[in-house]
Amino acid sequence: MRRLLLSASYVIVFLALLLPPASAGELPDPEAATDMTAVAPDGQSITLGDAVREALLRRPTLKAAEQSVLLSKAQMGASRSGYLPTLQASYSDTVGNSIFGYFLIPGYQYANYNLLTVALTQTVWDFGRVHSQMRQSRHQLGAAEALNRREAQTVIRDVETAYYDLLKAQHRVLSARQSVVDASSHLAEARARLSAGVGLRLDVTQAKVNLESARLDLIHEETLRRKAQVDLGRAIGFRKKRPFVALTPAEPERIPPFPDGPALDRLIASHPEILADTENVRQKKAALDAAKDQNYPTITGNAQYYLAQISVPLFGLPTNPFSTVNVGGVLNIPIFSGGLMTSQIHEARADMRRTIHQAEDDRLRILALIRDAALDVEENRERLRETETALENAEENDRQVEAAYRAGTAHSVDAIDAETALRRARVDVDSARFDLMSSIVAYHYALGTLTSPGAP
Repeated sequence: MRRLLLSASYVIVFLALLLPPASAGELPDPEAATDMTAVAPDGQSITLGDAVREALLRRPTLKAAEQSVLLSKAQMGASRSGYLPTLQASYSDTVGNSIFGYFLIPGYQYANYNLLTVALTQTVWDFGRVHSQMRQSRHQLGAAEALNRREAQTVIRDVETAYYDLLKAQHRVLSARQSVVDASSHLAEARARLSAGVGLRLDVTQAKVNLESARLDLIHEETLRRKAQVDLGRAIGFRKKRPFVALTPAEPERIPPFPDGPALDRLIASHPEILADTENVRQKKAALDAAKDQNYPTITGNAQYYLAQISVPLFGLPTNPFSTVNVGGVLNIPIFSGGLMTSQIHEARADMRRTIHQAEDDRLRILALIRDAALDVEENRERLRETETALENAEENDRQVEAAYRAGTAHSVDAIDAETALRRARVDVDSARFDLMSSIVAYHYALGTLTSPGAP
């Protein structure tokens, strides 16, 4: 009987060796995968381009930046009005109590009185004061437009980063599910070996622990995926949670080498934040000029037309209409204002210098941001290559350990360690791939060249 059982055990082990390794089943390459609905069958599929376009229409911060541009345009129109004359008209109707005056006061001659006045005023010369106000408004508009472009880039960066985070979470869920399948197969195999009398109960216990660990990892990755859905919805501008399913985009683009010399200077000069700082400095210089212009006189011309008459003749009082036209000019010379204008000049000069120093600091910050982003891209590229190599080695090691385990030359703990290493290698590849995509987005954002997907 013992010989029969031993022969049967050898047959079972031989058949097990002929079967493919349980954990050799590989997860489909995320770069080639196009259908991610298996992660969340009830989810709403969305492409990266659709997500960005929806965010550009929904995000309140971008709407606020657009209103800032409209505000600057309105202020520019208000400043331009200083070049044009002002025309005003007024009409007054004075009602007089002529009845009592006629009976009580001898010779009383008071009646209702109408007066129409039309006045035209034009600033003839103000030593550039209106021109300085126009310069302030024009540069303020330029800064608002540059900040509006930067805000759009910020929205695009937020959406693309959240989108790649969701993709990473989805692929990690797939890796976790594959790990559960591998652990279940290993547990079934350990139970079969125990039933055949060639395995140990300890192997079954270790396989159960490995399966529970894989299931816990799957629960954790599912939670991270749901959080990534919330983050993407918030980045787009949705108030309520949307079960988005991100679709895998194309291979990460090849970015040019780090710019240096004249190329870097050109990129910095066209950077939205640098453009906004340049316009702000020019605006402060115009404000300083406007403060200095207050020390100079102004010449204003005016013309007025009056039309007056007694509206209703009472008790024989006559109606006496008359009109007159006045033309003149006003020369306003500031002499003493208690030091107000001097203080305003000092204030404008200090504000201009503060803005200049802030612009210099922004330039240093952007240069450091570009260098850091370029280093992150290179690091993530190297990391992706190394993790892909590590995944290949982990898959090969898992196949060899499984084969040795079936042949009885390896322990169960060795197989579990190999599965754990394979699971970790899959997660590392997913993280490295989408971290590389996010770092490329951050690099273009640092350069100020980030645009919507599909835009030239």
